[in-house]
Amino acid sequence: MHNQRILITGVCGFTGRHLVAHLCHVSSASITGIDTLAEPALPVDRYFACDLTDQAAVNEVVNESRPTTVFHLAGLMGGAAADAVMRVNIGGFQCLVSALRRLESMDGRPIRLVTVGSAAEIGSKSAAKLPVVEDVPCQPESPYGQSKWEVTQRALVEPAGGPLEIIVARPFNLVGPGLSPQLALGNFARQIAAAIRGETSEVRCGPLDTRRDFVDVRDAVAAYVQLAERGRHGQIYNVCLGKSFRLGRLLEILITLANVQVRVVSESPPRPGDLKDIYGDRAKISREVGWKPTISIEHSLADLLAAAA
Repeated sequence: MHNQRILITGVCGFTGRHLVAHLCHVSSASITGIDTLAEPALPVDRYFACDLTDQAAVNEVVNESRPTTVFHLAGLMGGAAADAVMRVNIGGFQCLVSALRRLESMDGRPIRLVTVGSAAEIGSKSAAKLPVVEDVPCQPESPYGQSKWEVTQRALVEPAGGPLEIIVARPFNLVGPGLSPQLALGNFARQIAAAIRGETSEVRCGPLDTRRDFVDVRDAVAAYVQLAERGRHGQIYNVCLGKSFRLGRLLEILITLANVQVRVVSESPPRPGDLKDIYGDRAKISREVGWKPTISIEHSLADLLAAAA
């Protein structure tokens, strides 16, 4: 990634911040970031506050930054209104791709775009056979999963030999320092940090018997960089650990790490149709790109808790 010009959308988010830190450590490339915040405290060379669904604004950013590599992380999560999720996630990708296609490469090489999808694309019916491989027929059940699957489908039909090469990273559940408290492990960490400060003696949570594949965000961003370098155009790559953990067990580890006495209150029963277990197959990315996770779940949880304290 040396002597390259990198553009990161969603640079101020959980994954974006970790990607910038990783790139600053392994590369001397110039980094341009896009997000909606006015002034982020990030070590990037250039930053644009930009609505990705504004084609003219995206064209301007792309023309000024002239990226050789793009990491597309921006998008709305599942908590937003369904119509907004579809409009922003699909429309933002379309605006970005349209601008990149029009950019004339200075060295004749295609621009490399890694777009980050989600295991939410898969759906419970398609996750019935474990581990989940990349070519499983996706049947997403949420607006967020549907929007990500729509983007993936658009990415996969980008013609070969054109000005743009697109690789799809499909991460499973990310964990690590700075994880949003809107997500289960981030919420656990926030409550346990409050218990350490003496502000509460309870951890309130949802069902704890579900199992999920968790990969550290710092491992995930390393995978995205390796995919930008060596991934094949028009391919999906699972970014995952390759095994699942019971949520209740991870909560127990967090409580043990904190060395506090708390009462666990599970407030809601499992919802009908909730997926009990899912984990991915990472053979493809390991074989083709050489990536494998290096950070243990215990290390991830310790760093998550330390950042929340």
